[in-house]
Amino acid sequence: MIRIRTVHTPADYPTLARLLGATVDELAAEDAGRPATDALTTGPDGRLTGHGRIRLLAEDPAGRPLGYATAWRAPWTPPGDLASHYALADTHLPSADPRAAQTPAADTPFAHLPPSEALAAHLPLTDALAAWARTVGATRLLTELPDSRLDLLPALLDRGHTVDAHIRTATTALRPSPGPLPEPPAGIRFTTFATTTVTDPAHRLHALYLATLPDNPGFADALPDYGQWHTEVLTGPAFRPDWIHLAEHTGRLVAVAAAHATPDPYTCHLTYTAVAHPWRGRGLARALKLHAAHHLALAGLRTAHTEVAAANTPMATLTTALGYTWHPGHHRLVLPL
Repeated sequence: MIRIRTVHTPADYPTLARLLGATVDELAAEDAGRPATDALTTGPDGRLTGHGRIRLLAEDPAGRPLGYATAWRAPWTPPGDLASHYALADTHLPSADPRAAQTPAADTPFAHLPPSEALAAHLPLTDALAAWARTVGATRLLTELPDSRLDLLPALLDRGHTVDAHIRTATTALRPSPGPLPEPPAGIRFTTFATTTVTDPAHRLHALYLATLPDNPGFADALPDYGQWHTEVLTGPAFRPDWIHLAEHTGRLVAVAAAHATPDPYTCHLTYTAVAHPWRGRGLARALKLHAAHHLALAGLRTAHTEVAAANTPMATLTTALGYTWHPGHHRLVLPL
């Protein structure tokens, strides 16, 4: 019989490290940066607000870990929503594995547990998260199911989950353009956040995100306020001002192709591409992405990876046309509570 219990730190750090492909030091540092106590509240409309989380382990009768699950909400999560994440063991891990203290797992454990054992571990974790979510007053529980684990999907659908979006991943090799780059449409100038002459570029870029995010079928969160957005996009170790490529027209920002750094110094993450409504259908996204790829390659980057909602047909078509290689992604699931 599967037993579900709450994570205890620091005692469970070695087990979590193995399940999550992390190190004990990374997990401890992440926890140190979080609030020490939850602050889940209820807004004026009766929906869940604030921040907080739960972390659970699934163990077999011998106490060996089979899986991990967590549900949480951050202050900027849409009211009523909780996000969740699962990691299943690729083998029956011992209850404490000292090798996990500093050595990450080579692969994502979620992909390797045999179907019957994966289902036996995943469903009790799902039920436990849903029970906690109802207790704290959430109205929706969101999670991601890797494409490699779609064998679990029928059972999750039977439990009331629905598929909200299919997010595909893609990568491309970055090389300087061997020929002339496409010219932008008339009146457009390509710059970066480091070189733009637009007045107050941070607030103008935030406004462009707000105007275009609702058009993205893969977007699930609430529209970010300026402080939250600035923290995620324009600060932190992943931010490079010359990697935020912009299109300007008469002092306004009309398109963006944003890239951020990753732990691999030769790989970047293309986090967001958008074109303002009046400028769509003119090849602006293609031209800007080609300029961005060229300059990222000149900066020493070798690989770019990105995510695209399968329902975002224009961006999926452009990504294919630009020579990206598609890889398995994930299905975003929603459980109404």
